[in-house]
Amino acid sequence: MQYAKKDVGFYNYMDKIIKDRKFKFLEISYVKRCGNDIIFSLSEMNYNDNLSDQYKVYDYKGTLIIYDVGDEKDKNLIGFFDAFFKKSNRDISFLPKGRQSIINATAMYFKSDKFITDKYQIQYFMEKDCETK
Repeated sequence: MQYAKKDVGFYNYMDKIIKDRKFKFLEISYVKRCGNDIIFSLSEMNYNDNLSDQYKVYDYKGTLIIYDVGDEKDKNLIGFFDAFFKKSNRDISFLPKGRQSIINATAMYFKSDKFITDKYQIQYFMEKDCETK
């Protein structure tokens, strides 16, 4: 599966989220897949509460983004955000550990390679009976 690098809607969405930067980093997690449709969660975080051992680190306009890959084996899912963000070798050990971590979480839904923000389409997808993690 090849995903568009220059999805203006996606970058507008990201810009809105990072505008206020009331968080230390963003964490992305895989949630569900149905064929070519995939949904991730995007969480604004202050504490590293439970990152897995397998993750990828990115930078977007000075914002630290951690994609928690977990135990995923699918190379397309593991490398999904490589086309969207600049890879980073930034050390994340400095992130404070704690329990209260999610400030806000939203869905990132990709339908047939297109980024979708419509809450009704996202809800419909979430209610579909498909593979979940």
